[in-house]
Amino acid sequence: MAQTICPAAFAQYLVNQEPVYDKLILADIRPTDGWIGNVDTGSFEAFSGVQHTLDRFNHVFPNTTKTWKPVAAGNCLGTPCDKQEHQIGWGASRLVYFLEEQSWNTQLICFDQAMHITHAWEHFRFIVSDILKPATSAIMSNLLRKRTAQFAGKKWVASALMTDFTYNWVLGGTNNDEEIYIDCTAIPTSKLTPQMLQRRVEPLMRTGYMGKQPFKDMPPLIELITDMETCWELERLGGSTGIGLGATPTVSGNWRFEQWDAASKYWRYGFSGQIGNFAVRVDPLGLRFNYVGKNGALFRFQVVLPYRNVVSSGAGGAAGLKSVSNDDFDKAIFGWSFIFHRKGIQALVADAAPVNPEMPFSSRNFGGKWKFVMDNLGLDENGCVIENKRRNKGQFIADFQLAIRPQYTEFLDLIFHMREPACVLNVRPCNDNLEYPEQSYDSVNPPCPEDAAALKFTPVLNVDTATALCPSGTYEVAASSIKCDGGVISHPPITGTCDLAALAAQMDIVLASLIDPADPGNGFDKNGSDIELTGALCGHIEIPWLVSGAHP
Repeated sequence: MAQTICPAAFAQYLVNQEPVYDKLILADIRPTDGWIGNVDTGSFEAFSGVQHTLDRFNHVFPNTTKTWKPVAAGNCLGTPCDKQEHQIGWGASRLVYFLEEQSWNTQLICFDQAMHITHAWEHFRFIVSDILKPATSAIMSNLLRKRTAQFAGKKWVASALMTDFTYNWVLGGTNNDEEIYIDCTAIPTSKLTPQMLQRRVEPLMRTGYMGKQPFKDMPPLIELITDMETCWELERLGGSTGIGLGATPTVSGNWRFEQWDAASKYWRYGFSGQIGNFAVRVDPLGLRFNYVGKNGALFRFQVVLPYRNVVSSGAGGAAGLKSVSNDDFDKAIFGWSFIFHRKGIQALVADAAPVNPEMPFSSRNFGGKWKFVMDNLGLDENGCVIENKRRNKGQFIADFQLAIRPQYTEFLDLIFHMREPACVLNVRPCNDNLEYPEQSYDSVNPPCPEDAAALKFTPVLNVDTATALCPSGTYEVAASSIKCDGGVISHPPITGTCDLAALAAQMDIVLASLIDPADPGNGFDKNGSDIELTGALCGHIEIPWLVSGAHP
């Protein structure tokens, strides 16, 4: 039978440095979009004002409804040398674009404090590479989305009529400087479908989207920028021959072109694939909206961003901020998609050329490049000028100054459509029996069987204690003389009886500590000329019976 081991207390005098920090420090991973790399860029010439006017030669289409007249060559017929002429003209248009700017900074950093932080070097490297540089991409990409929407030659909502609409931004926020809402003249009533896109192919071709000879080299392709769910659904809905649950989706059903030779090359430019005439580029951080309600005759929508900033727990310092994915962005009901062309707009970054060699102004970058500065740090929270004679204070700053030049805006479509995450349906299994069949996963081998036989003892009479009732003597055991598994136990003496049944009853009382109380039937019993013990708590019991000549 298993033995009970008593626990022992141990003193501890060793050095124990806690907490122990992992050498590995994890860093958040966030995706970036592909807007900057897919928009034509240039520079806005220095010393040329803040607003430029762009002129454009316009194409004129001849009036092809004019009648054709038969040629007359007879005598005195018509005026063969003086032709009737139809006139075709020409024209030009003028666009105005201008510089826009934003400036950003970080909190003030004290070197005397940072030099004592154990992981300042690694953390600042992460701040520069994974917060500030991606922030430049996010800030400029959002500007490109908004200006592409603003200059789009056609703006339409997803509906059976593909109705044209206009919109304007509405400011809000604490300082009333945030473009939070848009007010629109129409509201989408449908998701984006392949048939809607198909209806735009020929109009775009006529405006020159695919060049002067669209069918010369390869099937004409149009760039579509949309969210991932809409991209998936466009492929699934391609060629549907019905509506709702009765639709039969077949991508090749209604799309004119299915394959194109250079498909694999487009991956390097951020394209996600091809659907019909469209090369699709997924924008995972695009502009999405939720409907707020009517604002007079207009429909108001609120912008939903892909991330929210919440308070972080801190890691040895004060609690800071961390971005978390915004579930409301995934669930947003409305979104903007674009039919895009690289020639549609051009992003011009302000050029900071020097004024004069004798005037060495600091070189400026207006493309959002972050720079660490230590001079003229402004005022602190108490309105006092921040002095920095030790040059141990500084912060990161970045300036953005761009002009978005509209070029071939007729190549750009803004599509306002409904959207949603993939619809999730409950799919029941064939087996509807939810009853739990009892399981057993025991991995322990069965132990050796214990000897369940009762322990037997043959009592010996002591003739020296004979009495009139017990002329042959009585059964005698000295106090605290019985051994349990080799160890002496404490018990009163056994004495005064010569009847085995009475002896068993006496031993039940005197030796109760040897009997397992789990079963009321356990204990000492007479068995012929022996005493039998069932439910013993010891594997071996020694009872030294007192015999003639030995007295308790």
